[in-house]
Amino acid sequence: MCDIGEIIDYIKSLKRGFDKDLFQSKIDELGYIVDSVGLDYDDFHTLFKIWLNLSIPLTKWTSLGACLIPPDAVEEKTVDYAIQWILINYGNQNSFTKTGFLLDWLTAAMECDCIDMKALDFGYELFYSMMTYETLTPQAVKLVYTLTKPSDVTRRRVIEILDCAKKRESKKNLFRQLQILLGLFKSYKPECVPENVPAICVHTAFKKINKDLLGRFKRTQERRNRQSKEKQHLIWLNPINMARGRNKKVVPLVPNMEFFNIGSKQYDQKEPQKNYLDFSDPASVVQLAACGRAARPARLRALLCGPALLLAAAAADQHAFLSHDLRHLLDNCFLDVSPYSYAEKQDLLQRLALLQSTLLQGIPVITRFLAQFLPLWNERDYFTEILQLVEWVSVDSPDHLGYIVGPLIKIYHRAQPLEQCAILKSLTQMYINLVYASTRRRQYFMAADTPKENYGVVLPRLAAELGEMGEKALQYNPDDMRVLFSNIWSVECRSRAHLLYNIGLGPIPGLLSLSLPLLGVSAALIEKMAALLVIYKKIFTRLKSTNAISATHTEQIQILHRYSVDLSSLYTEESLRGRGNGFVFDKLHPQLVSKLYHLIPEPDTKLSVRSHVAFAAYTYVALGDDERDADNKAWYRAFLEHEFSYLAKFFKKTVPELRM
Repeated sequence: MCDIGEIIDYIKSLKRGFDKDLFQSKIDELGYIVDSVGLDYDDFHTLFKIWLNLSIPLTKWTSLGACLIPPDAVEEKTVDYAIQWILINYGNQNSFTKTGFLLDWLTAAMECDCIDMKALDFGYELFYSMMTYETLTPQAVKLVYTLTKPSDVTRRRVIEILDCAKKRESKKNLFRQLQILLGLFKSYKPECVPENVPAICVHTAFKKINKDLLGRFKRTQERRNRQSKEKQHLIWLNPINMARGRNKKVVPLVPNMEFFNIGSKQYDQKEPQKNYLDFSDPASVVQLAACGRAARPARLRALLCGPALLLAAAAADQHAFLSHDLRHLLDNCFLDVSPYSYAEKQDLLQRLALLQSTLLQGIPVITRFLAQFLPLWNERDYFTEILQLVEWVSVDSPDHLGYIVGPLIKIYHRAQPLEQCAILKSLTQMYINLVYASTRRRQYFMAADTPKENYGVVLPRLAAELGEMGEKALQYNPDDMRVLFSNIWSVECRSRAHLLYNIGLGPIPGLLSLSLPLLGVSAALIEKMAALLVIYKKIFTRLKSTNAISATHTEQIQILHRYSVDLSSLYTEESLRGRGNGFVFDKLHPQLVSKLYHLIPEPDTKLSVRSHVAFAAYTYVALGDDERDADNKAWYRAFLEHEFSYLAKFFKKTVPELRM
């Protein structure tokens, strides 16, 4: 079998007296290619132009035309060429048969939705004028009937068609077709058509089209529809909606979102508004938003099923519409009696949390809901989802934050250690996100510009509340490593946020947060305290370079400097002897210090790197020399500089002998 290039070359070379058997074999090969794999559009367009200008017997010409089917749809350039060809041969009775077949070809493409309708609509006046020729009326009337719009109906055209119908009254089929066209006109504009003209529509009255031609177009349509269902039918399904026991009359909290009719209908203004989104050719969300506004789903909250970027690219009025919908939805579901199950409500909260984390923004209506709901919360239902929502809050109304943080702090003090860790994690993440939001230039949802003054009010207050909350928890339960570790982790994360986003420094840790790691059994906590001092050093260096040191900062520097003496005493072994220069050990009563010296031989050594219980797991490692003679420098080189990067860096800056 030859390829399509050879067939094109053969058809181009056709002259009178060509071999009819060879021609038929080429036509069969072309038909097989069209039916099996389809033509490339450029090859189809080339063959289409060659076909229209061929001078071969009519039966051969029509059999070739019946094989010319596009791979998907007839594009504008091909429709334009067909209209030009009709105009060139307009009025030439020798070409009426070819013109009639071409009109049938266009009609078949139109019936199977395989043609650019906007391009075809440009030929409306031409198709209408061709009804003046009795020979071409059966082929042209179906095109005119389909393309007619209400604006095309005029009294003049009604009179012209009535005149044609009167002349062809003896030919029942032609008269019937014109009568159907008048019925369409009457349905659009009854005032333009006489009352005795019936408004009827019988499609069987139109001329039947070549079966082979129509069959091939239908197969193309079926193939396109099949590919559309397989490749272009997108759906975001909410599994919770598949539950069998759900009341079908109740609208789902988060409806499924489907993308149908991906193609030219996306921007068709004649299409009625649908309850789903349409997509055009594969394009990014940003490109889609730039081209034009896509038809939104009837319920915007269907966007919570997944594509939050579509919501980010939506217009402000759609954001406002969704906010209004969410406000009533959340109030009715959680502050009133609702028909929805616990699982459905839980799913809604999870999706709202995902939306906020995707947009990196607290949505005002959700923050308002949290401020209303948390004071009434039973502290059990939706625990995980509420903590996820709390991580992103809006400060458009700073008072709302107090109604969110206040109840959570009370719950924190009543909770078990693991729940305390979860609450502190969410509140810490809230603080970090607010620090980030204070430096952000724009918001994606509703494009609301929050006054910077609001952050100046909220951030210091929240930092102080978190510090006080952690200190009270340590007072109540100082021996619980989970509470201590989560508190130090929170302090470190908040300090890193200040360093990363360059917004100064908040309150430093309290006495218990500073002292318990030094006296505890966790080397990881001591490493975190060293990391904290390194972070504070960078922040204060930056503040000094900008002359932004205040009296509060000076006081903080003094406390941290004294605390660095306490931490360096792990190496210098002067925890008690040099306590006057420190911060933690200086708080010890002199009588207690004397008692320690009396009960414990060399108590400073017991708090050093080589004897500290926190580093016991590392000091069991053999050094090769006699461990009894090993000093702190040997232990530093053995494991500190390899296992504890921040502590090693801190010792290197504070202990001169390690810099040598």
